[in-house]
Order: sequence, then C-alpha cells, then structure tokens
Amino acid sequence: MTSLGVLLVVLAVLVANMPAVVQQWRADRSGSIKTLELLIAYLVYCALGVALIILIVPEGGTGEGHDDKALELTGVAFGWIMYGGLTLMRVVPRYREPPRWLMRFGIADVVVLVLIFGCLAAYFWA
Repeated sequence: MTSLGVLLVVLAVLVANMPAVVQQWRADRSGSIKTLELLIAYLVYCALGVALIILIVPEGGTGEGHDDKALELTGVAFGWIMYGGLTLMRVVPRYREPPRWLMRFGIADVVVLVLIFGCLAAYFWA
C-alpha cells in the first residue's frame, strides 16, 4: 500500500469514529478529558523511548560493519511501547473491565519487561 493509501485509511477510520467521540464527549466529559490527558502522557512516554533509542545507537549506525543490532533495538522499542500501553490500559477510564490478570502486575508485565531488558542486554553484550 502506498503512503497515500495508508493516509486515506487512517483518515477514514478517524472520520468513522467521530460520531462516537462526540457522543462520548457529551455523555462523560470528565472521562474524555482524562483520556486525552493520559493520551498526551503516553505520547510523551513514547517520545522518551525514541530518545532512548537515539541515544544508544552508535554514531556509525547499526548496519554493515558496525555489528548489526537493529533487531535488539526494535525489540526494546516494541517492548517499551507495549509496556506503556499496558500501563495506560490500567489507568484510562473505561466502561468494560478488561481481564483481571491484565489489571495487576503479573505475567504480562514480566513478559514485556523481559523483552525490554533482554534486548538491551543482548544489544550491549556483544
């Protein structure tokens, strides 16, 4: 799919969800405001993850001749975003409860943290 196609799909999804967003804004304004605040906090969290990746990438890059470490860095970035999403899911206002095992520190947290720190260890080890 071309870049224009992806843009059109994203815009179509946004337009299709607009009536529900407006209805939610009218029905639960304080919950909508809290959701927006948490979304901004999540975007800042993701930006910190990008900054972390940029800081640990060597000057010469990770390509040929520089020990290809792109897979490890991708694992760190993916784990970082997933852990932020897991934390966000626990604090954002909701109308249906997710499974109880996701709402407490448990196996989901351990898996994501092992991914993050395992990839960081693999990146710095070799």
